Amino acid sequence: MTDKQIPLLDMSDELPLEKIKVGEVNPDQTNVLDDLEEGKILFEYVMVCPSVDKLEDEEEINKLNERREKLKTKLAQGGLVFKETQSVLKETNFLHIGATIERYEECASDVGLEVKLKTQEGQTTRATYEEFVFENKDQYAESSIPGCVFNSCGRQKLIMEILEAPKAKGGCELSILKLKRKDVITDFFGLHNKEELEPTLLSWTKSFGFKDPIDNLRDYFGEKIGFYFAFLKIYFYFLGILSVIGILFTILEKYLPNDHGALGLVNTIIISIWITVFIEYWKRTSVRISLHWDMLDFEEDESVRPEFQGNTRISPITNKNELYYSPKERKKKYILTFGFTVLMMCAAAGASIGITYEKLFRGKTEFKEYIIKKYGRNNAPFLYTLWTGIALGAIIFILNAIFKKAGHKLTEWENHKYDSDFENSLVVKYFMFQSVNNYIAIFCSAFVAKDMNYVAAQLMTILITKQIIGNVMEVGIPYLKKKIAVKMAKRKRKKYKLLGNKVEKFQRVEKEAKFAPYDSTVEDYLEMFIQLGFATFFVMAYPWGPLAPLLAFVNNWFEIRTDAIKLRSMKRPEPRGADGIGQWLEILKFVSVAVILNNILMMAFSYEVFMLGNTKIESYTSKLLFLVILEHSILFVKFIVHQVVPDIPHDIKIEIERKKYLRMHKDDIEKEESESSELD
Repeated sequence: MTDKQIPLLDMSDELPLEKIKVGEVNPDQTNVLDDLEEGKILFEYVMVCPSVDKLEDEEEINKLNERREKLKTKLAQGGLVFKETQSVLKETNFLHIGATIERYEECASDVGLEVKLKTQEGQTTRATYEEFVFENKDQYAESSIPGCVFNSCGRQKLIMEILEAPKAKGGCELSILKLKRKDVITDFFGLHNKEELEPTLLSWTKSFGFKDPIDNLRDYFGEKIGFYFAFLKIYFYFLGILSVIGILFTILEKYLPNDHGALGLVNTIIISIWITVFIEYWKRTSVRISLHWDMLDFEEDESVRPEFQGNTRISPITNKNELYYSPKERKKKYILTFGFTVLMMCAAAGASIGITYEKLFRGKTEFKEYIIKKYGRNNAPFLYTLWTGIALGAIIFILNAIFKKAGHKLTEWENHKYDSDFENSLVVKYFMFQSVNNYIAIFCSAFVAKDMNYVAAQLMTILITKQIIGNVMEVGIPYLKKKIAVKMAKRKRKKYKLLGNKVEKFQRVEKEAKFAPYDSTVEDYLEMFIQLGFATFFVMAYPWGPLAPLLAFVNNWFEIRTDAIKLRSMKRPEPRGADGIGQWLEILKFVSVAVILNNILMMAFSYEVFMLGNTKIESYTSKLLFLVILEHSILFVKFIVHQVVPDIPHDIKIEIERKKYLRMHKDDIEKEESESSELD
């Protein structure tokens, strides 16, 4: 690609800032467009800086100004454009960062950004994505900006590439984390684009198909969040199927109250088939989506985390300088971090078992006597069970909040080089702790007390309590934080105005700066996987256990909508690539085996008499022998299904091989086409 094809900005060190800085930003515009000689400027990111007007120390002011001038010089060297505005109360400066369409095109050509192809006339399938090639520009679909084929998600990816790229490659060579540590900036976030956001969320919440809405979500939030939503929707459909099955078994239990063994046997087999089909369907769908988004080889492009610290060494692979941290040192840290996780698991187990023990083993307490006296003996068991369930739900929530912060800090301390390694370690810790914290009390009731009625009531109250608290916290807290921050800012503005100062209206960017940040998809996935356990582990707990999937299904109908509200009420997440759900797929496989084992163990040990039709199986030896054979049979069938059903559908495999062939023989194909054209 030559400079004649794409007009480039001057990338030399001597580039004066005046040639890059432009006028004031119109605060009401979603994208600020200014016609320059190089083309249109599309602003996507904002750096938040404390105003020097509030500082009194002259030396500190000079030092901060010097650092900011260096920052601006580096932005200019990377070919980025910036504008500087000030908050209404003159407390904060906003550095709006963007680039010309030509600069976006240049960077996209260098990094191979995936863009959407135009839908051909008469085409019935979805549009596909491929790496941007400048010569094929006319083949790509335009974004909401005329003349630009990159949507706001793509533009944000490109700006991040330019910011982090080394100077030798035309980048700014900046670390956002280091800028924050040196107090050059206090925050950095992407601007929401209302023209793209509102239709995206509307299509997601109103459509029950996943094709077009998932593409829209990917085009706005990136592949990582796109895959989460794709998984959520497919999981929602499968929960609907399981809910129908659960309702059916609840009805059957009313008519066959003495045949729990037979019902449990059939239910366990159905649950095993359900979760096996779910995994296989998701794996095949995930590959389809990954190919469709051109993300199958994403992992090869992963960059080093800015938080990673290590010693410089010569890489034995590339023979170039690289940062290195000894795996032995990290393993030592693992002993402490996972040791702490186990201690927290023990604390969670102790708290949950303590409350369960109070209900099941201590007999009549003063509190229980009070309930009997006030509400009557008939209502006392239900009310006491309700109280313990709510108490367990509250304890689960509190311990989750504590471990959330501790687990994240400990994983940071492990010093991972790549985001995928960091996230995998964090996911394992979170899932280990949350599994014990959420399930241990119910396990205790099922396998120690063997009180299935209490297990059923406990399951319902914990699940309902968790889902209500979770949805309120997930949506309500960010929304309240936003409202409180804006209200406080308005009060400050009013006081500032009373002092005789001229006050303008709040800029949109100033309001977005007060939004709560969106950390990652880890907690969203974790919520779904813990819910999956509640929906499948305890279906043997009659009378209400089989209805747990129905509660999860109803909750997820709201979850689809609350996630949309949450994303609208929070800072825009950085768009990140992905080729699937990562470590969560391995956890899903683990859960699928645990579901089978747990339900079989409940049949064996939670019921003193195991009825299979007219046959009564009472001894542990007989029950254990029968159920071990059943468990091995189910796991064997499950293994065969995993082996027989290919993870990659046949048509997708052909498409992958075709793409590989075209890449490997690109020059030969172009030569053949050229020769054929000459002959014609």
